[in-house]
Amino acid sequence: MAIVGIDTVVYGSPDLKTARKFFGDWGLKKVADTRAGIIFETGIGSRIVVRPEAAKTLRPRLEGGSNFREVIFGVVNASALKAIGEDLARDRDVSVDTDGTLHAIDDSGINVGFRVWKHRRETPSAGTAWNGPGSRTRIDKVSPVYKNAQPFKMGHIVFFVSDTRVAEAFYRKRLGFRLSDRYVGGAGVFLRWTEKSEHHNLFFVKSRTGKTDIHHIAFEVSDIHEVFGGGLEFSKRGWATDVGPGRHPVSSAYFWYFRNPLGGAVEYFCDADYVTDAWKPNNYRTNRFSEWHLVDGIRQRDDGKVRPSLPAAKGAAEPGRVGQVPFKTARASASS
Repeated sequence: MAIVGIDTVVYGSPDLKTARKFFGDWGLKKVADTRAGIIFETGIGSRIVVRPEAAKTLRPRLEGGSNFREVIFGVVNASALKAIGEDLARDRDVSVDTDGTLHAIDDSGINVGFRVWKHRRETPSAGTAWNGPGSRTRIDKVSPVYKNAQPFKMGHIVFFVSDTRVAEAFYRKRLGFRLSDRYVGGAGVFLRWTEKSEHHNLFFVKSRTGKTDIHHIAFEVSDIHEVFGGGLEFSKRGWATDVGPGRHPVSSAYFWYFRNPLGGAVEYFCDADYVTDAWKPNNYRTNRFSEWHLVDGIRQRDDGKVRPSLPAAKGAAEPGRVGQVPFKTARASASS
C-alpha cells in the first residue's frame, strides 16, 4: 500500500473570481487567497488549488483543453515516495519540488504528482440512523437536515483517455492499484489504490475524441441528506446540475453532479461500496452509470421548468458534460 489518497488537484483559471465563488459555494474552506492563487481545503485537509492561467508554475493543459492541470496523490511515507520516484524515472522525466513533491506524466498524458500524505484518512462517525421494515434505529428523533454541504474528502477522480487498457496497466503495474470493475471492450475501468478501499478511487473512460481530459472529481459527504442539502443549496446559488441526484449501481453510491466552470464536473457522493481482496471484479457489458437520476436536478420553486424523474440523458459525453445512457443488467465475471 503506497498511495492512500488524493492530496491535491490543481487548476489554472482565467477568472479567479468565478473559481473563488464556485469552490466556496461548493462547501470547501478557503485557506489562502493571494496573487499566486487560491487554496481550498476539504474536511481532512486535502486541497483544490486554483492558480492564475498565466502562472509559470502551472503544468500544461491536457489534450481536451480544460483548465485541469494536475492531480497529486498522497503516499504513505517517505520511503514509498522515493520508490515511486526511482521507478518512474526509469522511463520518464521526474521532477522534485523543494518540499519533496514528485511530478511526472503518466502513460495517458495526465500530469500526476506524489507527496507524503499528512492528512487524516478517516474520522470516526456515529453514522446515520435509518428506519426501514424490520429495522428501526432512529427513535424519537428526526433525520439531520443540511443547509449546505461540507465535503469530507476527494474520494475519486475520473478521466477521459484514448485507451483505458494503457491507463489500467500503468496504475496497476507501476503504482499498485487494484481492479474493482470494468466495462468490456475497453469502455471504462474502475481502480482502487489498495486492497481495502472504497469501490474506486480512479475511473478511466474511453474518450470518443481520443483526447485525454478530466471528467469529474468526487467529494464525499456524510449521507444522502447532505447530498440533497448540498445540492439544493448549490443550485440556489446559481450553479448548474450536470446530472442528479441519483444512484450508481456500480459502487452503489448516491450522487449529484454539477458543471465545473474550470472543466468537467464535481460530484457530491455518499454510501459507496467498500471492497477488499475478496471482491470479484465484474465485466459490465453496458453502461450502468446510474440506476435512477434526475437529468437537470430537483425542480426549484417557480423556475418554470419541468424535469423528468427517470429518463437518462441521451448519448455519451466529453469533458464538461456527464452524459448518460439507459442501463441494462447484463454482465459477466472478470478476472483481476
